[in-house]
Amino acid sequence: MSIQTATVLKILQVSSCVKIRFNSLTSDKQHEGLFTLKDKHMNISPDSDTIVCWDIENQQWQDIRTSSITFFIGIPDDD
Repeated sequence: MSIQTATVLKILQVSSCVKIRFNSLTSDKQHEGLFTLKDKHMNISPDSDTIVCWDIENQQWQDIRTSSITFFIGIPDDD
């Protein structure tokens, strides 16, 4: 299954927390973290093959190649 950049971007922009699992491009490791773009003003093209998003746990920007994503899900806010 091919994950589309536009789909991931939409979830990141509306969710305060998105769990993303992706494969490292430099090793055989698989990474998992909580990310968001909600209330962040980034101009990322839906045609891009890389997404830059805010790593909630490490408080830093992370770039993720869309083709390396194996799983993602938006986590509902506790409203």
